[in-house]
Amino acid sequence: MNKVALIIIYNHQYNDNIDILEKLYKDRFSNIYHLVPFYTGDKTNVIAVYECSYYFQGYISQGLKSYFKQEYTHYFFVADDLLLNPIINENNYSEHLKLDTSTCFLPDFLSLHEKEEWWPSVGDAFYWRVTVPGIEAKDQLPDYEIAMQKFKQFGLTIKPLRFDQIWETPSSIKEIIKTILRDKSYIFRYLINKITNKRYSLSYPIVGSYSDICVISADTIKQFCQYCGVFAATNLFVEVALPTSLVLSAKAIVTESDLKLQGKAIWKKDKSHELDKYKNSLTKLLKEFPDRYLYLHPIKLSKWN
Repeated sequence: MNKVALIIIYNHQYNDNIDILEKLYKDRFSNIYHLVPFYTGDKTNVIAVYECSYYFQGYISQGLKSYFKQEYTHYFFVADDLLLNPIINENNYSEHLKLDTSTCFLPDFLSLHEKEEWWPSVGDAFYWRVTVPGIEAKDQLPDYEIAMQKFKQFGLTIKPLRFDQIWETPSSIKEIIKTILRDKSYIFRYLINKITNKRYSLSYPIVGSYSDICVISADTIKQFCQYCGVFAATNLFVEVALPTSLVLSAKAIVTESDLKLQGKAIWKKDKSHELDKYKNSLTKLLKEFPDRYLYLHPIKLSKWN
């Protein structure tokens, strides 16, 4: 039997959720840890972390020495508001996710230059620099060429970005005024773009992904945590920092495109209606969990009975 640690990540100090999640997962996973910001309680498997939730990859790095054990084959990270399909447990997770001992899992990869709709993380990636005052991080990451080799290993490309991928286009006069007041150089860049159709290059290879669930192999976890810590210290948003860290550290990565089960994001109101039939009953949801979904996210436990 593979030994796996289930590590639950809390963006905020929702201590009431700790016992709820223990009950949900205790019959499926023997080794459960919780990464909770500023935790001061006495539960031995709850690890206090100190980082901005925008960079929660830093939680993973800070908690490493507390959850790491030589006997673990994989480290299974999930957000506290992400609900795993109840059929998944410590005995069969590797089968469902098609993992061998050296393989990691991440939901997907999103090459930033392929993103059609504006996404703020593209701008985060463009503005990010490893050189931050007071932080000696430059030598902690592979250089650009080595990073590009890792990206090519996973079939990922890096191309220049369009203006409207980095900067959101204001939708009204009011928004235009707010944008200019917030960023006085916006109008200049906008005019240059209209004239030259300029493209903008990243300072370092960066890729995006849904990052509220991932599984990291034992032979990857230490290097992965090192890179996650560097990106947290230099303020790179988690949904580009975590996947980039994994690309730079992993030998093999499985995504949902390789699997039968698919994750389901229900952030938008039109998608959330499919949960209405469960009548806010967590017991009913678990009992009737849709067979085809690997997980549902988000499930805000405070709103469920």
